[in-house]
Amino acid sequence: MAKHTEGPWRVGDAGCAVFGPKTDAPSPKTIACLSKVASAPEETRANARLIAAAPELLDALKAMLAGAQEAAWTEGWGDDVPEEVLAARKAVARAEGRA
Repeated sequence: MAKHTEGPWRVGDAGCAVFGPKTDAPSPKTIACLSKVASAPEETRANARLIAAAPELLDALKAMLAGAQEAAWTEGWGDDVPEEVLAARKAVARAEGRA
């Protein structure tokens, strides 16, 4: 399984490209380049912002799941795992290429 480019990611000035962290390289690493739809420029920028936030969102979700796992041990969830925790586990697995 390939590992994703480390964050932070950022949206370019035009609002339709996502770049990796700044480096000493003359050009930033392109993470994603979205087609700029003239009829929906705000949607394009919103999609770019969401993609750029992905590494932080994944880290936050993993941290939340670690806390949930600790709660499961102390509160004794047993087989009664909350649906939100199951959904979070599924999202992390998908992001990591395990689902």
